[in-house]
Amino acid sequence: MIVGIVKIGSGLIALEEFRNSVDEATVVSAFCNEHNPILDTADYIGINADSIDLQKNWGWDFSEVIPTLKEIVTIIGYPMPINISESNDYYQFREYRRGILDIKTWANLSVTERDFMIQLHLKETAITGATDATNKVTHLIETGQATTTEEARLIIVDNWAKHHILEIESCGLRARALRLYTEVGVYLSIADATDFFVTVENLYIAFRDQAIKGVQDGSEEGLFDYIESTVGTVYEFAGLVSKGYIMQNGDVDETNFINAIMGILRHGKYLKS
Repeated sequence: MIVGIVKIGSGLIALEEFRNSVDEATVVSAFCNEHNPILDTADYIGINADSIDLQKNWGWDFSEVIPTLKEIVTIIGYPMPINISESNDYYQFREYRRGILDIKTWANLSVTERDFMIQLHLKETAITGATDATNKVTHLIETGQATTTEEARLIIVDNWAKHHILEIESCGLRARALRLYTEVGVYLSIADATDFFVTVENLYIAFRDQAIKGVQDGSEEGLFDYIESTVGTVYEFAGLVSKGYIMQNGDVDETNFINAIMGILRHGKYLKS
């Protein structure tokens, strides 16, 4: 997970950062002193030394015994990189782009960034599908990429098709990830693990082969709704929790099990082969 952004020279880089410390000042100082040349602590995450507009969605949780940096910082106005090499899969990369788009908004994107959002078939979370379609059609016509609404629509459809193929590939990688089966084995007995996969077989296939996830991640009920017993779906009272599996690691309920497998299935936290 991208959890920090630090200024180095004239550029800004994203880093993976999971640090423990007794307080924020200590960990900021330690982090900056590890770099060569040593970084200015004023340029570290969360401090607006150069009037950079930092949007902090998360931060330091000092309610913990050992405070831990967990969350995401995004810089407003900083160009969106188009580089998927640091992500586990396409869909993990795309969801990170969505977070940036939601903060920056369509209105503040450059022409290149708007083209990229169309390529990724992304829309702002806060707007409707109709508004998003109008924004993209207008952009394509205004930039000369289409001369009519229908031509623009076909460009959008073509990009959706390419996006969906990549999305399916990502879900397939997650569904077959070794870590997924390892996590299932950590929490469930072999008999319960078998029962789990038999129970979710059709939902699992829909996720793996058509990227159908669930109502919080799309328009259709799916695998995620069963695992999370999503309120308002048919699985609200008939999901994973209703099985009453005994956790083999000693947990009193399924919470950690659900978080572990959803980290892989929803967030793409697995090792690439």
